[in-house]
Amino acid sequence: MQRDYSRILIPFVYFIAGATGIASVATTFYYKDDLMLSPAQVSILGSIAIIPWSIKPLYGFFSDRKPIWGWRRKPYLFLAGLMGAAGYFSMATWVNSFSAVMIALFISGMGFALADVIVDGIVAEKSRDQKVAGKLQSICRASIMIGALSVAYLAGILVEAIGPRNVFFITGTLPLLTSGLALIITEEVTDVVTFSIKETWRKFKSAITRDLLWAILFIFIWRATPSSGGGLSYFMIDELGFDAEFFGRLSMISHGMSIVGILAFRKFLLNVSLRKLFFWIIIASVVLSMPTIGLVYGWYEYVGMSPRFFALADTFISAPLSEIAFLPLLVLAARLCPKGIEATMFAVLASIMNIGLALSDLGGAWLLNTFDVHQAIGDAAANYSGLDKVLWIAILSSFLPMPFLKMLPEVRVASELGSPSKEHPIEDVLGTEKKDIA
Repeated sequence: MQRDYSRILIPFVYFIAGATGIASVATTFYYKDDLMLSPAQVSILGSIAIIPWSIKPLYGFFSDRKPIWGWRRKPYLFLAGLMGAAGYFSMATWVNSFSAVMIALFISGMGFALADVIVDGIVAEKSRDQKVAGKLQSICRASIMIGALSVAYLAGILVEAIGPRNVFFITGTLPLLTSGLALIITEEVTDVVTFSIKETWRKFKSAITRDLLWAILFIFIWRATPSSGGGLSYFMIDELGFDAEFFGRLSMISHGMSIVGILAFRKFLLNVSLRKLFFWIIIASVVLSMPTIGLVYGWYEYVGMSPRFFALADTFISAPLSEIAFLPLLVLAARLCPKGIEATMFAVLASIMNIGLALSDLGGAWLLNTFDVHQAIGDAAANYSGLDKVLWIAILSSFLPMPFLKMLPEVRVASELGSPSKEHPIEDVLGTEKKDIA
């Protein structure tokens, strides 16, 4: 019964999370035209939205240690759906300011993060080796991308047809499906688990090793490198004339090619050393970011393309790499989880990734302010003259994690290595018993 529950839960929750991408284009135009927010403010909102994801250990702790009426999953999943819906319904109705949208984003983020933790715990429990972890993470990411792809083009059309706020009404109904799943799934009632901070901390502390700390540092730096914030999207709208429909088209191509990236990872990269994989991802991410710079410099004119076709080509090339770059982080996090506190440990590692991402958005906001990048405000004209500098800094910062690659632990088990290795698999580092290694 529990196995059926897991099989339904994992793809369903991630599909719903991906399908809420129907609001992605609406959010851009809602910030820019309805709320009149600057690109720097949009970057700050990105950081605010990540805060609920950065406190995931709290959700994991309660899910692992505090059943409600004997259930460890159903009540939390039901509440998660309600909170996710409340945030979007708020943006559809009463939200009219920067501070108000922060509240709505925080509430919605709490719901999606809580649902994510519940699934993460199940995935971590099943990640017996790097190959299994990679397959499970690819299922999770594929479910997100299929959900996002199914609504991507519609996202742009709906903005033009009914406006951003009405799109948020539609989006708010999707998390309610998660609450509906919570009501109909079957979960065995468990004995009340002792709510012991001391015991959880003991298990957590026993998993802290030098290898784990180096992995955490790498993950954090990887995610914390600055972004370009909302400046590039605003530039595309104001200077290149991209409309909501075209943003929907870009989103559809991005998610479609992300699925290609997931399939490539699952087919060819499951057993590749994460050190080698990350090295080439860093190189490729810098090289393949050049077309983004080209949009600002007008390189499309030199190759005889329209800016729209150039943007489509850029998305077609870069989207698979983005997904290939993210999946190894999830595999690394899942493989570092000790038995017994999987949800809590995975939540801690995911939170570190999300804190890094929040700092990335704040770094983007700082760069946009430093180089005075902004849209037209009142009588003041738009200024995108410094956007290329923001993009160059964001792109070249991708090299920052490179020195820490050699410190990453080996997470493949002996059967994946094919022969005895001088580098001990992470199971040995964490003290996992041999019988737990599949």
